[in-house]
Amino acid sequence: MIKKITAVLLAVLVLAAPANAALPPAQVFIVAGSDINMVSRESKVPVSVQNNYDRPVRVRVHAKSNNPAVNVQDYVSVTVPAKSRKDALLPIGVLANGDYTVKVWVTTFTDIRIGKTIELKITANPDIELVILLSFGAVLAMLIGLGAFRMIRRRKMQA
Repeated sequence: MIKKITAVLLAVLVLAAPANAALPPAQVFIVAGSDINMVSRESKVPVSVQNNYDRPVRVRVHAKSNNPAVNVQDYVSVTVPAKSRKDALLPIGVLANGDYTVKVWVTTFTDIRIGKTIELKITANPDIELVILLSFGAVLAMLIGLGAFRMIRRRKMQA
């Protein structure tokens, strides 16, 4: 009797699927990239999505930031061709200079998560855009002024 019970228990343990069985790796996932440097208040940040299936796949790329200084659109839909990679352009806006983290993940249209959540590191310097434009404008004004000064001086010398 004990042998039969032991044999049944052993068969159940061997044949039963483990509760923590590892899932196969996702075939559609976000490819981790480098850190992002933003020099404007709003930008479309590229997030690369890889599709290893033999067919095109339409997915949603979601983004979220816990920092109130970062405005992120909830999700962007993208169709990734078969056996290739495509960039999804996430509209992101920042209110101030600083380093921020945005979590990005992929879901199906029925909101089933696919793959792992990736963290994008964003360094924002939105005020540098204004500084660059003002510097360029100042250099341009100096060159125009210098050209006008030289032209007036030549006319005086010829007269």
